[in-house]
Amino acid sequence: MIKQISSLELYFLLKEFEILKDSRVDKVHHPQKNVLVFSFYKTNLGKKILQIDIGKALFLIEEKENYEETLGFGMLLRKHIGGYFLYCIEQIKPERILKLSFKSKDNKKILYIEFFGKGNAVLCDENNSIINSLEHHDFKSRAIRPKLNYIYPIMKYNFFELSKEGLSDLLKNSKKESLVACLAVELGLGGLYSEEICLLSCIGKNQAPKHIDERGIELILSSIKQTLNKKISAQVIFKDDRLIDVAPFELRFYDKYAKKNFQSFYQALEFFYSQFKEVKESEFERKLRILERIIEEQKLAIEELKKEEKELRENGELIYHKYNLIKEILEELNKAGKKYSWKEIKERLKGHKIIKEVNDKDRKVLIEVG
Repeated sequence: MIKQISSLELYFLLKEFEILKDSRVDKVHHPQKNVLVFSFYKTNLGKKILQIDIGKALFLIEEKENYEETLGFGMLLRKHIGGYFLYCIEQIKPERILKLSFKSKDNKKILYIEFFGKGNAVLCDENNSIINSLEHHDFKSRAIRPKLNYIYPIMKYNFFELSKEGLSDLLKNSKKESLVACLAVELGLGGLYSEEICLLSCIGKNQAPKHIDERGIELILSSIKQTLNKKISAQVIFKDDRLIDVAPFELRFYDKYAKKNFQSFYQALEFFYSQFKEVKESEFERKLRILERIIEEQKLAIEELKKEEKELRENGELIYHKYNLIKEILEELNKAGKKYSWKEIKERLKGHKIIKEVNDKDRKVLIEVG
């Protein structure tokens, strides 16, 4: 599967695209369904051509091809933003969404480019009302259709503005079994940069998020901030002479791999997407990969079962030592149940030192004997 640009990579890429601000839209081309090409002109800069591969990446290209055809959405863009000036180019953080803001003397338009899933391009007016989009969609939490307001998905945690308390809350409430999965999915760093954060912070990637201590949280947060402050030193990465990845800076994860350096990240991206060839894995490789994943999952499951066994054993020992007290409480509750309703019992037991909660609906009590 070909690489999709990550949120972190989009952040670094847009640092190089500041030069496009205040450029005029000379031409818009839509030669293929998921490819948009903008020809910009700016005084003292000249012509710059921006190619957007929707759902994948974007980069500046040196020369424009002779596009024989411009598809419908491209014609719509020509009508609405042709001759407009690009006054703002930004990322909707921490999402993989590019926001291009255009203006003329009297109007403003916004073009959103989504790089997640299959990708999409959404043209809106200045009030964020959708004029039209490349694809129309109806999701559970939002819909992409003309005349509706454009709504984008919002992640609970933003790694660009993450605090120690926020990271602690994420790890504590994570539904993932490993730290690397938690950072990749729930924090939105993606697989590669989650692996890198684990390496930088010297914390095992398969460690359970809930078991990361305060020092570990500090190391992870420091590694994230360190990564965000890196200077661009773009590289494409090779394995066995085969192009496999592209990154805005050197990664410890790829220490042992061959690399080719580029002056800019967008040049590295253009090289990668023009040269990358997807290699289909053999049936043996597919089966091996599945077996390796199953083994890894089983290892994690065994660790969780060991922890659960320890907790259950400790609880069992506690119940054994407090058996007489628990028995006495149960007998008293049974006696009370013959005289009072469970709602009355619940009211009478408010503030009890041992009985902490009474569920009158299910006739259950929570006691604290530890």
